[in-house]
Amino acid sequence: MKIHNVHSRELPGTQDQIGALIDDLGTPEDRLWPTDRWTTTPLELDGPLAVGTQSRQGLLRLTQMRQVVDVYEPGRRIEFRFTPGLGIVGTHRLEVQPLGADRTRLTHTLDCRVEAKMLPLYPILIRVHDALVEDILDRAELAIRGSVDRPASWPRSVRIYNAVEHWAARRLRILPPARGPRSRAVARFSGVAVPAVLLAVAVLHAAWALGWFFPAGGERELAEHVLSRGEREQLDGKLPPAPITWAVALALAGAAGVVRAVVRGTRSRMLRRLAWGVAAVFLVRGVAYLPSDLSGGLEDSYQRLDLMIYSPLCLSLAAGTGIVLRRTGVGPDANT
Repeated sequence: MKIHNVHSRELPGTQDQIGALIDDLGTPEDRLWPTDRWTTTPLELDGPLAVGTQSRQGLLRLTQMRQVVDVYEPGRRIEFRFTPGLGIVGTHRLEVQPLGADRTRLTHTLDCRVEAKMLPLYPILIRVHDALVEDILDRAELAIRGSVDRPASWPRSVRIYNAVEHWAARRLRILPPARGPRSRAVARFSGVAVPAVLLAVAVLHAAWALGWFFPAGGERELAEHVLSRGEREQLDGKLPPAPITWAVALALAGAAGVVRAVVRGTRSRMLRRLAWGVAAVFLVRGVAYLPSDLSGGLEDSYQRLDLMIYSPLCLSLAAGTGIVLRRTGVGPDANT
Protein backbone atom coordinates (compact mmCIF):
# COMPACT_ATOMS: atom_id res chain seq x y z
CA MET A 1 0.00 0.00 0.00
CA LYS A 2 1.44 3.37 -1.06
CA ILE A 3 1.01 6.36 1.25
CA HIS A 4 1.34 10.05 0.40
CA ASN A 5 0.40 12.03 3.50
CA VAL A 6 0.86 15.82 3.79
CA HIS A 7 0.38 18.20 6.74
CA SER A 8 1.25 21.90 6.49
CA ARG A 9 0.88 25.11 8.47
CA GLU A 10 1.33 28.73 7.40
CA LEU A 11 3.27 30.62 10.05
CA PRO A 12 3.99 34.34 10.62
CA GLY A 13 7.76 34.21 10.36
CA THR A 14 10.66 34.28 7.93
CA GLN A 15 12.15 31.21 6.30
CA ASP A 16 15.22 31.54 8.53
CA GLN A 17 13.10 31.68 11.70
CA ILE A 18 11.10 28.57 10.81
CA GLY A 19 14.16 26.79 9.43
CA ALA A 20 15.98 27.29 12.73
CA LEU A 21 13.36 25.07 14.37
CA ILE A 22 14.32 22.22 12.05
CA ASP A 23 18.02 22.73 12.80
CA ASP A 24 17.38 22.27 16.54
CA LEU A 25 15.62 18.90 16.16
CA GLY A 26 16.89 16.34 18.65
CA THR A 27 18.99 18.87 20.60
CA PRO A 28 18.42 20.25 24.12
CA GLU A 29 17.10 23.43 22.42
CA ASP A 30 14.51 21.48 20.40
CA ARG A 31 11.28 23.51 20.30
CA LEU A 32 9.63 21.41 17.60
CA TRP A 33 9.37 17.85 18.87
CA PRO A 34 6.38 17.54 21.29
CA THR A 35 8.08 15.39 23.92
CA ASP A 36 5.84 16.91 26.59
CA ARG A 37 2.79 15.18 25.07
CA TRP A 38 4.61 12.18 23.59
CA THR A 39 6.65 11.05 26.58
CA THR A 40 7.11 7.55 25.17
CA THR A 41 8.02 8.82 21.69
CA PRO A 42 11.09 11.06 22.03
CA LEU A 43 13.25 11.83 19.00
CA GLU A 44 16.77 10.54 19.69
CA LEU A 45 19.77 11.16 17.41
CA ASP A 46 23.03 9.21 17.48
CA GLY A 47 25.01 12.31 16.57
CA PRO A 48 24.78 15.83 15.17
CA LEU A 49 22.04 16.48 12.64
CA ALA A 50 23.69 15.46 9.36
CA VAL A 51 23.25 13.07 6.46
CA GLY A 52 23.80 9.53 7.70
CA THR A 53 22.89 10.19 11.33
CA GLN A 54 20.78 7.40 12.80
CA SER A 55 17.67 8.32 14.79
CA ARG A 56 14.87 6.66 16.73
CA GLN A 57 11.32 7.57 17.70
CA GLY A 58 9.96 5.71 20.70
CA LEU A 59 11.12 4.06 23.92
CA LEU A 60 9.45 0.68 23.35
CA ARG A 61 11.21 -1.59 20.86
CA LEU A 62 7.88 -2.99 19.67
CA THR A 63 6.64 0.42 18.49
CA GLN A 64 9.98 2.16 17.87
CA MET A 65 10.54 3.78 14.48
CA ARG A 66 14.19 3.68 13.35
CA GLN A 67 15.42 5.90 10.56
CA VAL A 68 18.44 7.66 9.09
CA VAL A 69 18.88 11.25 7.92
CA ASP A 70 18.81 11.00 4.11
CA VAL A 71 18.79 14.70 3.16
CA TYR A 72 19.65 17.73 5.26
CA GLU A 73 19.67 21.32 4.03
CA PRO A 74 20.23 23.51 7.12
CA GLY A 75 17.40 25.92 7.71
CA ARG A 76 15.43 24.51 4.78
CA ARG A 77 14.76 20.79 4.79
CA ILE A 78 15.38 17.49 6.53
CA GLU A 79 14.39 14.08 5.21
CA PHE A 80 14.51 10.77 7.08
CA ARG A 81 14.51 7.32 5.48
CA PHE A 82 13.02 4.39 7.39
CA THR A 83 15.56 1.65 8.07
CA PRO A 84 14.95 -1.81 6.56
CA GLY A 85 12.90 -4.32 8.51
CA LEU A 86 10.24 -1.97 9.88
CA GLY A 87 7.62 -2.95 7.34
CA ILE A 88 7.56 0.65 6.09
CA VAL A 89 9.69 1.56 3.07
CA GLY A 90 10.20 5.21 2.17
CA THR A 91 10.81 8.64 3.65
CA HIS A 92 9.26 11.49 5.58
CA ARG A 93 10.46 15.06 5.54
CA LEU A 94 10.02 18.52 7.03
CA GLU A 95 10.59 21.53 4.80
CA VAL A 96 10.01 25.26 4.84
CA GLN A 97 8.69 27.33 1.93
CA PRO A 98 8.66 31.15 1.92
CA LEU A 99 5.28 32.64 0.98
CA GLY A 100 6.19 36.32 1.08
CA ALA A 101 7.15 38.92 3.63
CA ASP A 102 7.17 37.24 7.06
CA ARG A 103 4.99 34.32 5.91
CA THR A 104 6.34 30.77 5.67
CA ARG A 105 4.79 27.35 5.19
CA LEU A 106 6.10 24.42 7.24
CA THR A 107 5.20 21.09 5.63
CA HIS A 108 5.60 17.48 6.69
CA THR A 109 5.32 14.87 3.92
CA LEU A 110 5.22 11.10 4.31
CA ASP A 111 6.00 9.13 1.13
CA CYS A 112 6.19 5.43 1.80
CA ARG A 113 4.98 1.94 1.04
CA VAL A 114 3.46 -0.16 3.81
CA GLU A 115 4.43 -3.83 3.52
CA ALA A 116 1.96 -6.65 4.11
CA LYS A 117 3.15 -7.44 7.64
CA MET A 118 2.32 -3.89 8.77
CA LEU A 119 -1.09 -3.60 7.10
CA PRO A 120 -3.07 -4.83 10.15
CA LEU A 121 -1.52 -2.01 12.22
CA TYR A 122 -1.82 0.67 9.55
CA PRO A 123 -5.20 2.10 10.68
CA ILE A 124 -3.92 2.95 14.17
CA LEU A 125 -0.36 3.88 13.10
CA ILE A 126 -1.54 6.46 10.55
CA ARG A 127 -3.75 8.09 13.18
CA VAL A 128 -0.83 8.21 15.61
CA HIS A 129 1.33 9.69 12.83
CA ASP A 130 -1.26 12.36 12.00
CA ALA A 131 -1.68 13.33 15.66
CA LEU A 132 2.08 13.56 16.20
CA VAL A 133 2.63 15.71 13.10
CA GLU A 134 -0.19 18.09 14.07
CA ASP A 135 1.42 18.45 17.51
CA ILE A 136 4.74 19.26 15.80
CA LEU A 137 3.04 21.99 13.78
CA ASP A 138 1.39 23.29 16.97
CA ARG A 139 4.83 23.49 18.60
CA ALA A 140 6.16 25.42 15.61
CA GLU A 141 3.27 27.87 15.86
CA LEU A 142 3.81 28.23 19.61
CA ALA A 143 7.52 28.90 19.11
CA ILE A 144 6.87 31.61 16.49
CA ARG A 145 3.64 33.25 17.67
CA GLY A 146 3.73 32.48 21.40
CA SER A 147 0.31 30.80 21.20
CA VAL A 148 -1.68 28.32 19.12
CA ASP A 149 -4.97 29.40 17.53
CA ARG A 150 -6.56 25.92 17.32
CA PRO A 151 -4.55 23.29 19.20
CA ALA A 152 -4.85 19.80 17.77
CA SER A 153 -6.84 17.25 19.75
CA TRP A 154 -6.20 13.53 19.74
CA PRO A 155 -8.85 11.08 18.52
CA ARG A 156 -9.95 8.39 20.96
CA SER A 157 -7.82 5.72 19.27
CA VAL A 158 -4.64 7.79 19.78
CA ARG A 159 -5.47 8.45 23.43
CA ILE A 160 -5.89 4.71 23.96
CA TYR A 161 -2.64 3.96 22.13
CA ASN A 162 -0.74 6.55 24.16
CA ALA A 163 -2.17 5.28 27.46
CA VAL A 164 -1.21 1.69 26.62
CA GLU A 165 2.33 2.77 25.71
CA HIS A 166 2.69 4.65 29.00
CA TRP A 167 1.40 1.64 30.94
CA ALA A 168 3.81 -0.70 29.13
CA ALA A 169 6.77 1.67 29.60
CA ARG A 170 6.11 1.88 33.34
CA ARG A 171 5.56 -1.86 33.59
CA LEU A 172 8.94 -2.45 31.88
CA ARG A 173 10.51 0.26 34.08
CA ILE A 174 11.48 2.35 31.07
CA LEU A 175 9.51 5.19 32.66
CA PRO A 176 9.35 5.65 36.45
CA PRO A 177 6.14 4.50 38.13
CA ALA A 178 3.62 7.16 39.08
CA ARG A 179 3.94 8.26 42.71
CA GLY A 180 2.24 10.52 45.20
CA PRO A 181 -1.33 10.96 46.48
CA ARG A 182 -2.81 10.83 43.00
CA SER A 183 -1.23 7.46 42.20
CA ARG A 184 -2.42 6.06 45.54
CA ALA A 185 -5.93 7.29 44.82
CA VAL A 186 -5.81 5.67 41.37
CA ALA A 187 -4.63 2.40 42.92
CA ARG A 188 -7.44 2.47 45.51
CA PHE A 189 -10.01 3.23 42.83
CA SER A 190 -8.64 0.43 40.63
CA GLY A 191 -8.79 -1.99 43.55
CA VAL A 192 -12.52 -1.36 43.88
CA ALA A 193 -13.51 -0.72 40.27
CA VAL A 194 -11.77 -3.61 38.50
CA PRO A 195 -13.32 -6.45 40.54
CA ALA A 196 -16.70 -4.68 40.53
CA VAL A 197 -16.73 -4.23 36.75
CA LEU A 198 -15.57 -7.81 36.16
CA LEU A 199 -18.31 -9.13 38.43
CA ALA A 200 -20.95 -6.92 36.78
CA VAL A 201 -19.96 -8.15 33.31
CA ALA A 202 -20.01 -11.74 34.62
CA VAL A 203 -23.57 -11.25 35.90
CA LEU A 204 -24.57 -9.78 32.53
CA HIS A 205 -23.21 -12.85 30.72
CA ALA A 206 -25.06 -15.11 33.14
CA ALA A 207 -28.27 -13.23 32.35
CA TRP A 208 -27.68 -13.74 28.62
CA ALA A 209 -27.10 -17.45 29.21
CA LEU A 210 -30.49 -17.57 30.98
CA GLY A 211 -32.21 -15.95 27.99
CA TRP A 212 -32.41 -12.33 29.15
CA PHE A 213 -31.17 -10.20 26.26
CA PHE A 214 -30.69 -6.85 28.05
CA PRO A 215 -30.03 -4.19 26.80
CA ALA A 216 -31.37 -5.37 23.41
CA GLY A 217 -34.88 -6.45 22.51
CA GLY A 218 -33.96 -9.91 21.26
CA GLU A 219 -31.19 -12.41 20.61
CA ARG A 220 -30.27 -11.28 17.10
CA GLU A 221 -30.26 -7.60 18.07
CA LEU A 222 -28.01 -8.38 21.03
CA ALA A 223 -25.71 -10.44 18.80
CA GLU A 224 -25.28 -7.41 16.50
CA HIS A 225 -24.07 -5.40 19.49
CA VAL A 226 -21.76 -7.93 21.19
CA LEU A 227 -20.39 -10.12 18.36
CA SER A 228 -18.21 -9.14 15.42
CA ARG A 229 -19.50 -9.62 11.90
CA GLY A 230 -17.38 -12.74 11.41
CA GLU A 231 -18.61 -14.26 14.67
CA ARG A 232 -22.22 -13.54 13.73
CA GLU A 233 -21.76 -15.24 10.37
CA GLN A 234 -20.36 -18.35 12.07
CA LEU A 235 -23.29 -18.46 14.52
CA ASP A 236 -25.99 -17.58 11.98
CA GLY A 237 -26.66 -14.25 13.69
CA LYS A 238 -27.30 -15.80 17.10
CA LEU A 239 -25.49 -15.72 20.43
CA PRO A 240 -23.04 -18.50 21.36
CA PRO A 241 -24.60 -21.57 23.02
CA ALA A 242 -25.51 -21.12 26.69
CA PRO A 243 -22.66 -23.37 28.01
CA ILE A 244 -20.08 -21.13 26.32
CA THR A 245 -21.72 -17.98 27.72
CA TRP A 246 -21.80 -19.59 31.18
CA ALA A 247 -18.09 -20.41 30.83
CA VAL A 248 -17.33 -16.77 30.02
CA ALA A 249 -19.41 -15.63 33.00
CA LEU A 250 -17.56 -17.99 35.34
CA ALA A 251 -14.18 -16.92 33.93
CA LEU A 252 -15.03 -13.25 34.52
CA ALA A 253 -16.26 -13.97 38.05
CA GLY A 254 -13.06 -15.91 38.70
CA ALA A 255 -10.98 -13.01 37.39
CA ALA A 256 -12.87 -10.67 39.73
CA GLY A 257 -12.06 -12.96 42.64
CA VAL A 258 -8.38 -13.15 41.69
CA VAL A 259 -8.01 -9.35 41.45
CA ARG A 260 -9.90 -8.90 44.71
CA ALA A 261 -7.54 -11.36 46.41
CA VAL A 262 -4.57 -9.30 45.22
CA VAL A 263 -6.22 -6.13 46.55
CA ARG A 264 -6.64 -7.83 49.94
CA GLY A 265 -2.91 -8.64 50.03
CA THR A 266 -2.72 -12.30 49.03
CA ARG A 267 0.67 -13.97 49.45
CA SER A 268 -0.13 -16.61 46.84
CA ARG A 269 2.26 -16.50 43.90
CA MET A 270 -0.21 -18.49 41.84
CA LEU A 271 -2.95 -15.90 42.36
CA ARG A 272 -0.59 -13.07 41.46
CA ARG A 273 0.43 -14.88 38.30
CA LEU A 274 -3.22 -15.40 37.47
CA ALA A 275 -3.83 -11.68 38.01
CA TRP A 276 -1.01 -10.82 35.61
CA GLY A 277 -2.66 -13.24 33.19
CA VAL A 278 -5.95 -11.36 33.59
CA ALA A 279 -4.17 -8.10 32.76
CA ALA A 280 -2.49 -9.67 29.72
CA VAL A 281 -5.74 -11.15 28.37
CA PHE A 282 -7.58 -7.84 28.61
CA LEU A 283 -4.63 -5.95 27.11
CA VAL A 284 -4.57 -8.27 24.09
CA ARG A 285 -8.35 -8.12 23.75
CA GLY A 286 -8.31 -4.32 23.98
CA VAL A 287 -5.75 -3.95 21.21
CA ALA A 288 -6.63 -6.88 18.94
CA TYR A 289 -9.88 -5.55 17.49
CA LEU A 290 -8.79 -1.93 16.98
CA PRO A 291 -7.21 -2.41 13.51
CA SER A 292 -10.30 -4.15 12.11
CA ASP A 293 -12.61 -1.59 13.76
CA LEU A 294 -10.77 1.32 12.20
CA SER A 295 -10.21 -0.28 8.79
CA GLY A 296 -13.87 -1.32 8.53
CA GLY A 297 -15.09 2.25 8.32
CA LEU A 298 -17.19 1.83 11.50
CA GLU A 299 -20.22 0.84 9.41
CA ASP A 300 -21.04 -2.11 11.67
CA SER A 301 -22.67 -1.34 15.02
CA TYR A 302 -20.32 -3.74 16.79
CA GLN A 303 -17.27 -1.91 15.43
CA ARG A 304 -18.57 1.41 16.74
CA LEU A 305 -19.37 -0.06 20.15
CA ASP A 306 -16.02 -1.81 20.31
CA LEU A 307 -14.12 1.38 19.52
CA MET A 308 -16.15 3.48 21.97
CA ILE A 309 -16.77 0.99 24.81
CA TYR A 310 -15.45 -2.57 24.62
CA SER A 311 -11.79 -1.98 23.70
CA PRO A 312 -11.35 1.04 26.04
CA LEU A 313 -13.01 -0.97 28.83
CA CYS A 314 -10.67 -3.93 28.26
CA LEU A 315 -7.62 -1.65 28.21
CA SER A 316 -8.83 0.06 31.39
CA LEU A 317 -9.27 -3.32 33.11
CA ALA A 318 -5.77 -4.34 32.01
CA ALA A 319 -4.27 -1.09 33.26
CA GLY A 320 -6.26 -1.20 36.50
CA THR A 321 -5.18 -4.76 37.24
CA GLY A 322 -1.57 -3.84 36.51
CA ILE A 323 -1.80 -0.83 38.83
CA VAL A 324 -3.19 -3.00 41.64
CA LEU A 325 -0.39 -5.53 41.18
CA ARG A 326 2.29 -2.84 41.10
CA ARG A 327 0.97 -1.28 44.31
CA THR A 328 0.98 -4.62 46.12
CA GLY A 329 4.30 -5.99 44.95
CA VAL A 330 6.90 -6.04 42.18
CA GLY A 331 6.44 -8.45 39.28
CA PRO A 332 4.34 -11.55 38.81
CA ASP A 333 6.22 -13.56 41.45
CA ALA A 334 6.30 -10.94 44.20
CA ASN A 335 4.93 -11.59 47.64
CA THR A 336 3.22 -8.87 49.66
